Amino acid sequence: MSIVLERQPNLSGDPTKAAQGFGKRASGPVRLFDPHTQAEAAAGFFEAEGYVVLGGCLSVEELGVLNAFFDRTQAERPDAWGLGDRRKPHHRNQGLIFSQPLLDYPELDPFTRHPSSFPIVSRLLGGEERVRFAEFNFRETPKGAGAGAMNFHHDAVREDRLVRRPYMPCDWLCAIHYLTDTGPGTPCFCVVPRSNRFETLQEAFAGLGDDYQEVPLYGPAGTCILYDTATFHTRLDGNGDERRRTWHQYYARGGWLRSALPTTDRYVRPPTPALTDWNLFPERLARHPDPKIRLFFSHWNTAQGEWAASGFDPAVRAAMPRGEQ
Repeated sequence: MSIVLERQPNLSGDPTKAAQGFGKRASGPVRLFDPHTQAEAAAGFFEAEGYVVLGGCLSVEELGVLNAFFDRTQAERPDAWGLGDRRKPHHRNQGLIFSQPLLDYPELDPFTRHPSSFPIVSRLLGGEERVRFAEFNFRETPKGAGAGAMNFHHDAVREDRLVRRPYMPCDWLCAIHYLTDTGPGTPCFCVVPRSNRFETLQEAFAGLGDDYQEVPLYGPAGTCILYDTATFHTRLDGNGDERRRTWHQYYARGGWLRSALPTTDRYVRPPTPALTDWNLFPERLARHPDPKIRLFFSHWNTAQGEWAASGFDPAVRAAMPRGEQ
């Protein structure tokens, strides 16, 4: 990775908190890995840094399909995107989000185990038999959205990550695919490499020392970012005028693993818990005829279990968060 560090103002105004970062921003090209010919190197980079960027994961045809889906569903179902009169709290400061498109659009099913990124995801989570679906959504920062000032944060974490040996496989993993070109003027994903081994951003800043950096991840449409959900990250807003479209998919780890803690060499890591208590996936996937797909969609939360117990009753779904049709 070729990086030049630029010291910028601490946007938080408080170096002891620095929720929006410490201003130690990296610039320069980010290393892209070919997911088909450099899978081993990509996995190694992720294990060391807590993220990796894969180039050319989506074809021109796939990008056309997904962008057409955005256009069509924003026109047909504006409320589902947060474009209608009933703007939902979970859309605030995140632009537009279509939370659960898999529920009603079977044409999206092939993307859930995409041949470019899924083999690397499988390797990072301990093998295909351990990968579990967690969440799938589409997001858009519209043109002229302005600045949102998102704080650096991590997603779901397990506290044992700080002491277990080995660290990998990670607990949850997210794949973000850029559906539009992303450069310095557009919103982009930004990570703090190696911060997944720290409890707070402040501890990462102190512990990493000169190696601490906030790395904007730019790339053309079709680029995929894989990151450990324990890695601190944010969205940079660019100039506040340009549009960005992304597809976000979260994965959990299934199965029990032998590991070790400082106090014992016989620690069993349980499966990663469900990422949310509201996410649903449809009967066609939960009861898929292929046992591999059923296993992939077997990480149920309480909402999914209750919906399945009802026989996948549409009224039960509609009563749940983000379950509207």
